[in-house]
Amino acid sequence: MKIYLHPLCLVFVTSRLLPARFDGYSFGPVVLVRPDSSAALLVHEQTHVRQFWRYLGLNGLLYEFSPNWRLRLELEAYRAQLAVAGPAAAQGMALSLASNYGLDITQEEAYRLLTT
Repeated sequence: MKIYLHPLCLVFVTSRLLPARFDGYSFGPVVLVRPDSSAALLVHEQTHVRQFWRYLGLNGLLYEFSPNWRLRLELEAYRAQLAVAGPAAAQGMALSLASNYGLDITQEEAYRLLTT
């Protein structure tokens, strides 16, 4: 376990507690990442923690019940991740954004949203 102050969160490196389809997952101020996760993924998850603090915990409800909010929150997190990972990672992130979040967008739309 590691404690970060900016944003305030607890990060656990684990393979056991994560849903199989994710390499990282955050809920509130707690972040789970796999042992082989990149620094860019940690930045993505920490962005979700910032959202948690910014929206006083309501981001989870917004995320769950509003595809528009889900897109907004994931775009912010993926853009932060992309800033660390570099432009070569954009297509893979666009594919993930288009296919893993029930957003009804194409990979091309996701790429455009990430890179503009």
